[in-house]
Amino acid sequence: MKLNSFERSQTGATLIVVLVMLVLLMLVGLWAIRGSITALKISTNAQVVSLLKQTSDSVFFTLENKTDDELTFTNMRIGDGMLNYTLRPENKGKELVFCIRGETVDNFAGSRIASVIYWQSSTINNSEMGKNGFCQVNRIGDFLSGRNAVITQVSVRAAEGDRDWEHYMEGDDKETSKSTGIQKVVITATSLIPKLSNSSDDEINTCLSEYTSFRDRVVQNDTVTDCLASLNVPYSTQEMEYTMKPVRAS
Repeated sequence: MKLNSFERSQTGATLIVVLVMLVLLMLVGLWAIRGSITALKISTNAQVVSLLKQTSDSVFFTLENKTDDELTFTNMRIGDGMLNYTLRPENKGKELVFCIRGETVDNFAGSRIASVIYWQSSTINNSEMGKNGFCQVNRIGDFLSGRNAVITQVSVRAAEGDRDWEHYMEGDDKETSKSTGIQKVVITATSLIPKLSNSSDDEINTCLSEYTSFRDRVVQNDTVTDCLASLNVPYSTQEMEYTMKPVRAS
């Protein structure tokens, strides 16, 4: 009888050890899964950042290639060309805005496919040339590809002239100089992935169509990126300032 009792106690102890080992294995498995999920999130975030930066970069790459062609550059500076509208004195302080659409042959065609946004005192004006130029999240054609993942909006404005002196020689000034004024433009490309945000389409559309890409000195307004950041929308914004080269006569 004592022998049988001893055997039963051994069997019970073995069961407890097995259960403890199973619990430990389960905890190790859960820890491994959690680590894998964290690594996946880090990897995904890195991929998103890289994709957004590359998309914004492509805007400047395309634009610089186009302006290398003298005829194309000339057309951009006359008529309803993108640069002609921006650099006209009466349009100072206004941004020409257009969406980079995957199905559009030439997204830099000019003001005829763009919208304009600017501040009038403390009120935003975005309807002077219609609102079709602004990207819209709920408009499939505004995405760069059929995957409907990335949207890129570009704004163009004349650079502020507070540093015009940097182009003059010592002892020269605007009143006595015979040189031609230097024209500069600021181009901002903002790429975003709306589907990675919990914000509504209307909220994101508001950011894209009711905010400028720059902060007005008087108004001290929020910008497009300030608005997107407040909604936790993944985005990348890059800004470049270009000095206009003179157009050579043919």
